[in-house]
Amino acid sequence: MGYSGSTFFRTIDGAYLVKSVPRHFEHDFFKNELLLPYAEYMKNNPESLLIRITDFLERAHKSLGELLGLAPSHHIVMENILYGQDRTPKDVARQKWESWDLKPTSFFYPERDVAGGALATEATKSKLADEFDGKVKLTKARAAQFQEILEKDTRFLANNNVVDYSLFLVRISAADVSHSESHRPLGTSQEMDGSISPTPPRRSPPNPPTWRTGIMSSNGKEVYRAAILDFFWAKHSLHAKVMTGLVRGYNLIDEQGPMSITAESDEYRERFLKMCMGFVEIDK
Repeated sequence: MGYSGSTFFRTIDGAYLVKSVPRHFEHDFFKNELLLPYAEYMKNNPESLLIRITDFLERAHKSLGELLGLAPSHHIVMENILYGQDRTPKDVARQKWESWDLKPTSFFYPERDVAGGALATEATKSKLADEFDGKVKLTKARAAQFQEILEKDTRFLANNNVVDYSLFLVRISAADVSHSESHRPLGTSQEMDGSISPTPPRRSPPNPPTWRTGIMSSNGKEVYRAAILDFFWAKHSLHAKVMTGLVRGYNLIDEQGPMSITAESDEYRERFLKMCMGFVEIDK
């Protein structure tokens, strides 16, 4: 289960995830407004950090579960950048595969900020964005490339009025990536576009290395993967407008600023970029 009520399934080879998109305002926005611009953008920007969505599935007929709100009507199929983790022994994976779902923590989060978090349960607060207390160690050239890609991707999202997306960051011990070196995803073939099909992790990332397959740290001790997820929340949707009005009303009583879901797209982009580059440590 995801924090938004989504369910996740993993293909048997671990290369793809099937995620439900249960909220109407999200799948409606993606289907009717973002899908074609996203496809065109990804075609023209193969280095993009936006997660590769390969399929968008919609139920052809109404079902009882859907009418009762018990079963989702839409799903996406997307790459799994944790590919290879399930081929690593569990005791090793827990120590050498780490992942974080990161959003700017400087926004107002009611679960955390109202009454100091006393009114929310620990289970509720656990659904907030993760905190990454380490550093992504990169060469100067790699850091500049990372920033350039992030700026381009987030400009595309801001131009489409998207907020509340997150950076999914994976850190793998470089000594461990060889566990799945010999495995290729099932169902891939020479006919498939190499820029689309997932590539198994290797001790040395392929040339050129990408954030999808693994970027080696500047000290050679870690491999990083990263992707931007959950770009389905549009500021101009009715749901977002209602939430923005509620937060503005609350700020008349207790000024806390915008939430990540009510911020303007340019402001969210600015804080997101600052967060991402704040994780980077440049090798001198």
